[in-house]
Amino acid sequence: MDCGTGLDSDNVIEGIWNALDGLRLSCVLLTHCHADHSGGLSSIVREFGCPAYMGTLDLGPYSSNDRDVLFSRQLGVEVDPVGCKALSEGEVFDIGDHRLRAISTPGHTAGGLCFYDEVTHSLFSGDTVFARGYGRTDLPGGSTSKLAESLSKLRNVNIGMMYPGHGPASPDGNESVREAVKMMEGW
Repeated sequence: MDCGTGLDSDNVIEGIWNALDGLRLSCVLLTHCHADHSGGLSSIVREFGCPAYMGTLDLGPYSSNDRDVLFSRQLGVEVDPVGCKALSEGEVFDIGDHRLRAISTPGHTAGGLCFYDEVTHSLFSGDTVFARGYGRTDLPGGSTSKLAESLSKLRNVNIGMMYPGHGPASPDGNESVREAVKMMEGW
C-alpha cells in the first residue's frame, strides 16, 4: 500500500522482505499519484516483480511524470514512472485472508482511492481522510467539492481501524470520517 518518496528505498525494500518472511509480494496498491506515495514504486516493482495499480484518473499524470500534479518538484523527489494498471471503483483484491475493495475517493487528487478490507473492516485512506482531518485540495487535480462527496460516501462504510497516508492510525475510522465532514462543513 503506497511506496513513499523513494528517497529511502533500500530500507523500505529491506523492511518489506523482512515482513514477507518467505511470502511473495503479489501487488502494490496506490491510493494516489503524489510523489510522497508513488516515488518509491519503481524500486519496489523492480525488486519484487509485482504489478502495481493506481486510480484511472491518476494514471495519466503519473505515467507522463507531470511534476506539478505529482507534487514532486515541491517535495524534491524524482519519480521514475513504471507501468501501472488502471484501477476503478469496486475492483477487489483477495490477498491472503483479506479482501480489499477499491473505493473511488477523488478530491485530494482526481483519481484518489481508498482500500477497504471487507474482512477486518479496515480502511487504507491515503490522503483522503486522516485521524484528525482530511487531505488538501489546493494542489493540481484537487477538488474541494469532490472531496466532500468522497467523505460523504465513506460515511456509509462500516470502518473500524483506519490507516491514513500520514499521521496516526485511527481505531474508529467512522468517527474520523464524521469529524472530517464536520471540519469540511465549517463546524
